[in-house]
Amino acid sequence: MRPGHEAQYDPWIERLIRDATAAHGFRSAIRLDQAGGLHHSVLQFDDRQALDDWRGSDAFGRLAAEADSFSVGLAQSKTGAEVGFSLPSEAAAKKWKTAIVTWVGVVPTLLAVSGLVGWALPSLPRVVQQIVSSILLTSALTWLILPRVRSWSRFWMLQDSDGRLRKADG
Repeated sequence: MRPGHEAQYDPWIERLIRDATAAHGFRSAIRLDQAGGLHHSVLQFDDRQALDDWRGSDAFGRLAAEADSFSVGLAQSKTGAEVGFSLPSEAAAKKWKTAIVTWVGVVPTLLAVSGLVGWALPSLPRVVQQIVSSILLTSALTWLILPRVRSWSRFWMLQDSDGRLRKADG
């Protein structure tokens, strides 16, 4: 999901499932919603032909074009009674991208916290100031800064060089 477009997903997936339900050969739909804008839908059809007919329909074409405006898709199709899919996750992000995103969150926070602690507690020994700074820094990063920075950057982090979602470890 592109950052800031999360609200577009729910009405879209409801239309997708409604339209798929009306398609010939439709069996079931499963929604898998992960935190942070990662959403998956599994549509099951009677056979490959029914799936191909659905994916070639005008209804699917309109829904796919609409989804392209707020997300990046990763279409996978399998046949058989037992199938498995590889899902994108933050673990698939390239390590250098993860390092950049973390650094972008850490540096301003570190500068602000250490400056604030130095100003507020100038008489304390430097080691005590650093302990207080580390507690505040870790707390701010864990609960405030990094969740937001990762949410804003997740779309970029999970893309490969061709703009597709990565499934494999980075």
